[in-house]
Amino acid sequence: MAKRTKPRGDNGSERWRPRGGYLRGWLADHVRVASDTTLFISQRMLSSLLVWLMVGVALTLPGLLWIAHSNLQTFSQQWQGNAGLTVYMKLNASDAAVADMGERLRQRANITRVEATTPEQALQQMLAQSGDSEFLRQAVVAVETNPLPASFAVVLDTGTSFLALEALRRQLLPESGVDDVVIETTWLERLRDLSDFASRVGAGLSIMLLLAAVMVAFASVRIAIESRLGELRVLALIGATPAQMRRPFLYFGSAYGIGGGFVAIVLIAVFLNQIEAPLLSLAVSYQVGVQIAGFTSPFLLVMLLLGWLLGVLGALLALSQRTPSA
Repeated sequence: MAKRTKPRGDNGSERWRPRGGYLRGWLADHVRVASDTTLFISQRMLSSLLVWLMVGVALTLPGLLWIAHSNLQTFSQQWQGNAGLTVYMKLNASDAAVADMGERLRQRANITRVEATTPEQALQQMLAQSGDSEFLRQAVVAVETNPLPASFAVVLDTGTSFLALEALRRQLLPESGVDDVVIETTWLERLRDLSDFASRVGAGLSIMLLLAAVMVAFASVRIAIESRLGELRVLALIGATPAQMRRPFLYFGSAYGIGGGFVAIVLIAVFLNQIEAPLLSLAVSYQVGVQIAGFTSPFLLVMLLLGWLLGVLGALLALSQRTPSA
């Protein structure tokens, strides 16, 4: 029977392989590295928490920007996506004058929809939205008149600019029976412009913060590896494979990255919880139903995967800068 020789490394030393088959040895080595990583992090919990916090803060801003962008799109869709204005008639305007104004508005070429609201409908809407509806009802009964005028909600073509809205407003103000014309969605258009500007600035800041997270993971993994450099050199001398040499780096990077992703999720959840009440109050004042969207299971998974990716990138950078054989 031929004698079985042991595989040797490039330097002539015997290559180290765990007993029990390749797959069992591969799994055993993963378990060993994972156990060592957990032990190292648990013994240095304060420094590990600081690393997780720095990576988490770097991930928080991109996550918040994505949630804000998705919610602004939903919010804009609830406003029908078109610019518009409201024409308020005078209190003493006759029914004929109100009907004539509605007909003239519908005949304009750049107007897509006109919704009329009678004084009675306006009063019922105000009473339904007010918490003191009974008090208001008694006040209306006391004065014996409806203090609200007839109005028209006018929706213009998509893409209508603010200048076109202002020009239409100036044309309608001198009309007979018109008391006031209010441009309703001007603030929303300005908000969209501001959101676009903030998204571009935020994208640049996000890139810088993500690069900072990679550098934090790089520094942290390198410090962790330095403390175990002697052990890794022993593995190199007994013929450990390149994959076995990289494994501790990747495990440390993964642990720091996933921990940072979890911290980012917690920070985003706290932030959204703090702004939810005032945001809902603002939405109610504009008669728009808003529910914060985007903080879903896929989003949480993406944050954890992004944290893991940043940690692995930092680990690979540390691996390129410092190898156990150096």
